Amino acid sequence: MYKFIITIELMPGTRDEILARAPIAQAATRAEPGCLAYDFFTCTDDPDKLVFVESWVDEAAHGFHMEQQHTKDFIAFHEQFHKRLTFETINVAD
Repeated sequence: MYKFIITIELMPGTRDEILARAPIAQAATRAEPGCLAYDFFTCTDDPDKLVFVESWVDEAAHGFHMEQQHTKDFIAFHEQFHKRLTFETINVAD
């Protein structure tokens, strides 16, 4: 399994613009082969922070996802609102 967390610190007041487009990206991504989970979260203590949690059967499935036009379009849209982005791969603790 290939699983990761993306935390995005946004410019103030831009969260709702991203969340308005998120359901379209989410539906298209969840329909992709190899997608196990693709979820967005808002931080309760910071309205300008989003967290994406993704799970894929393997890194190749995620690579396929990154080549899709809907993925490229959504990333290009939300990148303009970033202050900072953190990408962390994670594993289940033993």
